[in-house]
Amino acid sequence: MASAAHDYQHFLRWLHEPATAASGDARRMGNLVLQHFESISATSRNRSQRAIRIVELARGKFAQTSHELPWLNAIAAGDGWSWRSLSELTIGPFRGFRHPETFDLTKRLILFYGPNGSGKTSLCEALEYALLGAVDEGAQKRIDAGQYLRNIHENRFVAPQLRGINLAGQSMAIEADADAYRFCFIEKNRIDSFSRIAAKPAGQKTELIAALFGMDHYNEFVGQFNEALTEQLNLVPLKGQELNLRLNSIANDMGVVAGEVMAGAEFQRVEEVFAQQFAAGMTYGQLQQAVGLLGVPGRLQELELALNQPPPLLYGVSSQNLAAAYQRADEAHNQVEELSQQLAQQHSDVDYQALFNAVQRLQAASPDRCPACDTPLQGVPHTVVNPYQKAAQGLERLRELTALQQRYHTAIGHRRAASDALSAYLAHFAQRATPKTERENMVSRYLAAPGVLADTAWWRLGYIQVEGAPSLAQQAVDWAAVLEQEDAATQQNLAHRQSLVAERDRLNGARIALAEHAARRQQAQVLVEAARQRIGEFEVQNAELIAAAAAERDLIAAESRIQVAYAEFLALLRRHRSERPGTLMAGLNAQALELYNEFNVRDAEEDKLAELHLPLTGEGRIELCFRGAPGRRVDALQVLSEGHVRCLGLAILLAKASSIQAPAVIFDDAINAIDHEHRQGIREALFQSERFANTQIIVTCHSNEFIKDIQNHVEQNQWLVYAFMHHQGNYHPRVIRNVPPQAYLALARSAVDRGDHRAALQFSRQALEMLTSRIWKWLGKCSQGVLTVQLARDGDQPGLSNLCASICSKLRGANTFEHVDKQPLIDALVQILGIGEQTLVWMYLNKGTHEEADREDFDAGVVEHVVELLEGINTLRLRGP
Repeated sequence: MASAAHDYQHFLRWLHEPATAASGDARRMGNLVLQHFESISATSRNRSQRAIRIVELARGKFAQTSHELPWLNAIAAGDGWSWRSLSELTIGPFRGFRHPETFDLTKRLILFYGPNGSGKTSLCEALEYALLGAVDEGAQKRIDAGQYLRNIHENRFVAPQLRGINLAGQSMAIEADADAYRFCFIEKNRIDSFSRIAAKPAGQKTELIAALFGMDHYNEFVGQFNEALTEQLNLVPLKGQELNLRLNSIANDMGVVAGEVMAGAEFQRVEEVFAQQFAAGMTYGQLQQAVGLLGVPGRLQELELALNQPPPLLYGVSSQNLAAAYQRADEAHNQVEELSQQLAQQHSDVDYQALFNAVQRLQAASPDRCPACDTPLQGVPHTVVNPYQKAAQGLERLRELTALQQRYHTAIGHRRAASDALSAYLAHFAQRATPKTERENMVSRYLAAPGVLADTAWWRLGYIQVEGAPSLAQQAVDWAAVLEQEDAATQQNLAHRQSLVAERDRLNGARIALAEHAARRQQAQVLVEAARQRIGEFEVQNAELIAAAAAERDLIAAESRIQVAYAEFLALLRRHRSERPGTLMAGLNAQALELYNEFNVRDAEEDKLAELHLPLTGEGRIELCFRGAPGRRVDALQVLSEGHVRCLGLAILLAKASSIQAPAVIFDDAINAIDHEHRQGIREALFQSERFANTQIIVTCHSNEFIKDIQNHVEQNQWLVYAFMHHQGNYHPRVIRNVPPQAYLALARSAVDRGDHRAALQFSRQALEMLTSRIWKWLGKCSQGVLTVQLARDGDQPGLSNLCASICSKLRGANTFEHVDKQPLIDALVQILGIGEQTLVWMYLNKGTHEEADREDFDAGVVEHVVELLEGINTLRLRGP
């Protein structure tokens, strides 16, 4: 049947379908296996042979293998059938056929029979090769196709030529198409394998179910893949591990170099944050430009240049203050003058006041005597007037004068202070105004030498009017007013200068921070360069190991890719193997059930099937329900006998062929896989029912009886028989083409035609026995199968005449039974039975069977009439109600 290579191509088509979602590398691995299918399939999982072979191929070709779907020559994508039947097969040299042989296949039934070893298998293999393009038996034995198919005596083979009839009725060459024609073949070996499924462990049942559909070789092929390629692939980085040990010495350096980009990014982030903090919206580059770090003077240099200029001086004079100083001096002097006049008016009192004060001062030195005359103050003699008391009394009277004097002295002090203040202010004025008075003028000379004279009103000299101009004092006050206005403008300039100073100080701080940051950047770069240098030195010293580790990494990457691809490929391959049988079985339940019941027509009604459930996955079970217990599902492989399991396998295969409307079905000795008990049901279902009336059937069989039964139950114009016999020394099968038919009526007619009436009657009696058996079964299908038959004694079989009479009686008495074949059958039986058993007809039928000496010749007309009656009965269809 279809080879593992074909099923693998079917998998490959499925693998490349988008719904499978296979990766490109998994598809690439699948394509690689296809390209080397023969060498890979020749290996097994034993000692990892297959894994070793796949690794050998993958290392050299995996990367170059395409992941696209390859051209698959074993799978046709044609729509429907291009032919309706086979017409001719030419074989040879091929296997057991040494010379060319041509076979006519134009009949609906082509029957080949002969003993084992006579060439039937070679014939089927020729049909297999012509229809499928390969012969699985050779692949299973792992024999090269050219070697397996050659005829060993000719040492060569010629591809068989197969022709057919297309839909237009014209002859055409048949081209091989394994996908389309694989289910046209039904082989004995497959049914035998399927029948043994019940005795197998659960793990092998999946394989045998697949074997029923010709996938046993594919299952074997898939099962020989090793679980993984780990042990065959180089996945351990030995050089890399050695290099890593050495790299520990420069691990820090590698970290520094590896972090260079990240460190640079962090530096940049810090810089931008600093610039934003300095001024919103400012970039770090703009800040560098502002402090002059880009080689061009910036804002900081502009501020330095501006602030390096001498600041404008403040005169620090005020016309109001100067005028007030003059006023205070005038007021102090006026006070002194006023008090001086008052003292002048009381100048005599002043003398007494001085006298009285002097007396009081002398009291301590001479408290009991007069200080002037030394006369005692008490006693005899004593002074008339106590001088001390008189002085005290006098000072008391002069108290107001004392206060006036004190005020005078105080006023003098005030005038001196006001004079000093005015003198100092004028000196300050003169000093501050010096830059403005480079040329001599009266005011400046006045300010430089105002004529200060202690305890005098020296400033009043400045009040003297100058010709045509105000006094010098007034000019000084006016000048102070001018300078005061200049100071106000200077104050504004100094305030602006202070803001520039603040800006300069901020930029100087930024310049320092930027310099520090640049230093840190430079230091980081120095560290990176030093690390890079050490790494470079390491690379030079370990160049050979580094190159080896790099090559090893590439190798391991390639090896790991192969490992991953293989794991996915194997999982998908196993999934396809598991799902494929269920896919093939889908939709066959009803038809397989009907065929099974037809094969087992003799079983009790309760033992026939009510339901059949074929598995949808390779791991599923075949379940069924018997008509005797229609609601109870059971495992078919546990309850069916081996013979029934064989019938079930054949039913499934025929249902598959019928479901695809196969125009031809080829039985390679498959009938011999079925026991004799079921062959009748199979023969009736295949060759006598309407189910396969439009299907060409080719049968090879070594059972001559089965071939004979087919000929007797199928019209002669529908079949063609070939007999194979062993060679007679030339190592080429003997092919008997014009095989005499084994159909009783055909033999009877042939005997009549050649005048052999005895042989005609012999075959007629056998034909009548066959026809009565057929009629009785037909009556059973029509619920009329209960017959009353006379038996000579217990254990005897019904006599043929008694059976015919019982059938005739049953038909005549079944008034409610209507059928198109009923009356013609009655009429034929009446003609046979109407003469009576001892009449000439029955005598002829009996004598034609037994040998007698000196027998009289038979009446040719009676013999002819008997054959015609039987031929008439044989033409009745005898279908069910």
